[in-house]
Amino acid sequence: MTEEKRGVSNGPANTSEMAPQEDGTKVPLTNDECAEVKFTSPNNPPNGDAKVDLGTASDFSGLTKEDLMKYADDPFWVRMRWFLFILFWAGWVAMLVLAIVIIVQAPRCAPKETLEWVQESAMIQYDLKHPVDTDNSGDESPEDLIKMAKDLGVTTVYLEDLISPEDFSEINAMYQKGRVTKVLEAAREAGLHVVTDFVPTTVPATNNWYMNDTLKTTFFKPGLPELDFASQDLLNALAEILRGTWHGIGVQGYLMASVADPMKEKEMRNASSFLNKTLEDIDGLVVYGEEDTKELLSTTFDATEYKNFLQNQVDEWAYYKYNPKEAESTSKISRDTVQLVTLSLFLVPGTPILDGFDKTYFDENAAFIKSLSEFRGKESVQVGNMTFANNTDDDVIAFARVMKGTPGYAVAVNMNPSAVLVNFTDISGVPKDGDNQLKITNATLLQNDLGASQMDSVSLEPNEGIVVQFVPSF
Repeated sequence: MTEEKRGVSNGPANTSEMAPQEDGTKVPLTNDECAEVKFTSPNNPPNGDAKVDLGTASDFSGLTKEDLMKYADDPFWVRMRWFLFILFWAGWVAMLVLAIVIIVQAPRCAPKETLEWVQESAMIQYDLKHPVDTDNSGDESPEDLIKMAKDLGVTTVYLEDLISPEDFSEINAMYQKGRVTKVLEAAREAGLHVVTDFVPTTVPATNNWYMNDTLKTTFFKPGLPELDFASQDLLNALAEILRGTWHGIGVQGYLMASVADPMKEKEMRNASSFLNKTLEDIDGLVVYGEEDTKELLSTTFDATEYKNFLQNQVDEWAYYKYNPKEAESTSKISRDTVQLVTLSLFLVPGTPILDGFDKTYFDENAAFIKSLSEFRGKESVQVGNMTFANNTDDDVIAFARVMKGTPGYAVAVNMNPSAVLVNFTDISGVPKDGDNQLKITNATLLQNDLGASQMDSVSLEPNEGIVVQFVPSF
């Protein structure tokens, strides 16, 4: 028996009955879709009304495992799976190959140009027979050399003619062997490079090789006490001595003097190349191109001649022996002009070898030379393009060192008795303006608060030099 209340039948579910909806419509109830019906009477309302709660049937959740397995071996899906598998790995391999091609074909950055250690720093010549008490200790010692190098900002020391002309394995007899050894040990401990002169091309008759009949015919030119640098046996013997004896006591570099004869120059350059390859593993160097500026800075010094000298040397790295103190004292060149020469030699391609320092000259010029050493360490000065300003008078030397990506420097020295204006803007990479970094005026060094310059009209007073820093524009 069923109970009926307010039109709702509470009897057993009848699949043919219709369920009323809120909008007045009716939907059939089936055994598969029948929702759960709950009757609740919260708080037992006195009027006897009942609340009907109809649950919702669960949604479709996709194919079952059994359904999926029906398609596992279907030819269409097998081919589809293989197609996608091959497509994935083909795409992966294609991207890998493309990445490799891009890396290989992409334009490469040019290798950064560097200098050999013998080219980087200026050299200070240390007089072993007349050392300078630079540390004011009251006594000359190897420590004076260390302080001199530090105060001048140099890392290479030149000791003249260490190799005996009689025996290339011995220290020159004009020096005290004990003093030489101590200086070399101190330089090595301080991290300084030591350079000396290469063996002489012409030897005295007392040379031990020349006195040996077998070696005389092998190492020397016929009938002459002149070394034959085309002889491979000679080069092998020299390499053995440089690697063993001299590297062992702390000498790393050797200077070959320039020669006028083109055939001899070729022999010397070839010998230098061979020895450098042989000494490469011990960081040893034999360099060609030692130039003595003594005659150039004589009583007949001419600014135009000096300018031509620089223009002829910049394409071939030279090593300039330069004694500024001697130039001041033995010629008609003023101290102002000598300092302008020093400024220019430090900042052109080449290595100045400074000589002639006594206590007074060292104290007066250490700050100036150290400032030049700092500029010399700039990348554009070391490996940048070197271009002269061709619109200057003959006694005005002006050039710019320019390298993309790093500050450039314009240098000008005025040996003219009148003030001049220098235009640098014709040089590629030089912008419209720059900052004045250094001036040397009447032998006085100026470095702070120097203002700026328009690069098309850099002003120079008589006997004045200037260094202007700028940002290159290309």
